[in-house]
Parts: sequence; C-alpha cells; structure tokens
Amino acid sequence: MPLTTPSVFPPASDAFVKFASRRSVVHSTKGIVACSQSLAAKCGIEVLDAGGNCVVSAGLNMTEPCSTGIGGDMFCLFYDAKTKKVSALNGSGRSGAKYTLETIRKSLGIPDGQPGNIPMDSVHAVSVPGAPAGWCDSVARFGSGKVTMEQILAPAIELGEEGFPVAEGVAYWVSPFNTGFSLRLSCYNWLRWIIDM
Repeated sequence: MPLTTPSVFPPASDAFVKFASRRSVVHSTKGIVACSQSLAAKCGIEVLDAGGNCVVSAGLNMTEPCSTGIGGDMFCLFYDAKTKKVSALNGSGRSGAKYTLETIRKSLGIPDGQPGNIPMDSVHAVSVPGAPAGWCDSVARFGSGKVTMEQILAPAIELGEEGFPVAEGVAYWVSPFNTGFSLRLSCYNWLRWIIDM
C-alpha cells in the first residue's frame, strides 16, 4: 500500500498545513526526474532515455538559473543502490586567493571581534563559480558512463537556443517591478537576456 501525503500528515495536523502542495503521487517504472521546472525534468528524461542515470541534466541551469546556475554552486548527494552508500560532492565556489576575513572586515568597516554580515549585493558576497566543475565531477564520479557531457548538456542548450516560457517564480526575479535583489539590479545588461517584458 503506498504512503499518501494524507496518511503521513493527517489534514488537521500542523505539518500538513505548512506543506501546501496537493499534487497527486507520481509513479513510473522506467525512471523519473523530479525538480521545480517541468522543462528541466523533460531535459532529464531525454538524458535518461539516452542511457544516463540520475546525474543527468543541465536543464535546471537553463530554466531556473538561481538553482545550480553556471555562475553559482552545486551540491550533490548520490545514493549508490549497489553499495547502499550515500556520497556527497561539494561543488561550491571558493573565495579569491587574496580574500581573507581581515580584508572583508576592513572593507565593510566591521571591527575585529564584532559580528557582521556581508550584504547580498556586495562584491564580497561573490565567490568563484563552482557549479561547472561540480557538474563534471558528479558525472565522472557518479554518471552511468553511457552518455557524454555533450549529450547531457544538449537538451539545455536546445532550450537556450530556441527559447522557452519562463516560470512565474523565475520571472519575478527578472521583473522590472521587483524592487529587491534581482537580475535587473545586479546585471548592467539585463535587458539583453529578456525578449518579452
């Protein structure tokens, strides 16, 4: 008997109220890709069909760049069914070689021994992107060996070349009406990336 959401979290429980999704359970006998963007999931299915495994897709990089975008970080937990072990891969970017706690404190005017924050729109919040190396490392360590990096990237490249509808959440971050931290505020040539506003 499958465990349905209502059987795990009865409708009257606080946990069920906090988790607002009411989507039906999805079943598959030939593989499945779960992510926040349906077009990214489609990219993953294409790579699975070509012989890839769960280390399959760059689709989310294209459709939701704030989630493992090429300019950011990536992290991977991989479960090997044969060995029944979980492996972790850290694809986070590193700070520049001359970037020390002392230089950050001095630049931001934070006295030694005092707590402080790095503002999200500060140059100090930027690290060297780790996602591209993380993708390559995850394919090398955990990939099926049946598909090439070119095959893995091809569906995402096709989306980028042909265009695709942007999901509401992603659209919010590039919207000229968003007054918070957004592409508009962080990228001088942001209009080049947007075709129809």
